Amino acid sequence: MCAGGLAALSLLGTAAAQSGTDVGPDDYLTVLPFYISPDDDRSTDGDGVGIALGYGRQLSGGFYWEGQFFADILETDLGPQTDYYQYGLGLDLTYRFFRDAGVSPFVLAGAGAVHNDVLPDRDDGTDAYANLGLGFLTRELTDGGLRIRGDARYIHDTFETGGNDGMSDWRVGIGFQVPLGRRVVEREVVREKVVKRTVPVEIVDSDGDGVPDKNDDCPDTLEGLATDNRGCAAKGAQTLRLEGVTFELNSARLTAQARRTLQRVADAMRSEPSLRAEIAGHTDATGNAAYNQRLSQQRAQAVRAFLVSKGIDADRLRARGYGESQPVASNATEEGRRANRRVEFRVID
Repeated sequence: MCAGGLAALSLLGTAAAQSGTDVGPDDYLTVLPFYISPDDDRSTDGDGVGIALGYGRQLSGGFYWEGQFFADILETDLGPQTDYYQYGLGLDLTYRFFRDAGVSPFVLAGAGAVHNDVLPDRDDGTDAYANLGLGFLTRELTDGGLRIRGDARYIHDTFETGGNDGMSDWRVGIGFQVPLGRRVVEREVVREKVVKRTVPVEIVDSDGDGVPDKNDDCPDTLEGLATDNRGCAAKGAQTLRLEGVTFELNSARLTAQARRTLQRVADAMRSEPSLRAEIAGHTDATGNAAYNQRLSQQRAQAVRAFLVSKGIDADRLRARGYGESQPVASNATEEGRRANRRVEFRVID
């Protein structure tokens, strides 16, 4: 039994040592000690014990194939060194139900070969067997993916003695199952589960920059700013119009709506302490150009003062008014003038 067990472990170890392209996140090993209730025609003294070692891989959905080596000993009570030994190799097809539940039941069917080592030695033989069974598998119980597994099998082999038509045994075991192809990092866990295991996983990206919150170094980036792969504002000059930042007529007094918008800007700057910006004020071309220049400067300073009052370091902000000098639309229409009256957030490289 020891020699057979070592051979099986060597075989499984070879499979586990293959490259990462051969071993996936659903490949696994099983170790299953078991009790066996033998056929009465085997003339043994009660039940026996054994162990099964297996290697499995997902085929599709809930279907898996499993290769197994098993060995057991049946007491004959006929004196020293007269026990009954079995060694076998087989292949099973299993189907697992409710794979994401706390306990997942499964059914199995398979076949293989078993060597019956009996007395007298002339009756030794290697015979075909088939088995049917059912079992259960718990969810992962540790970070390493350990699961508890149990199964019960009806096994029929073609070993014949005394004119019988083969042997029918019952086997019940409980042990554990561990994965081979584990996910490397948490970020990969999420994405690999979604793709490879088709498990729906909600990916939260609260600032909409394409980087999930769990991996986002700057989780409150202003919507509309280009970001790098860390989720922070990308280096280089970029300009964002602050929609909703409005003022009372001919005044630098912020409206209530503007204060709500600028609170979001303050939150974004707190989440990214290295971000520096220019607050740029603009007007349309209605009225005196000098007046428009002063008004745009006052409005830019009002925005800066609000952000500083919310805890943003004054050294990170500068205010500049451009008056009517940088239109983005025609001042000949009301729609164009409305577009030109604006406040911009300009990232300072």
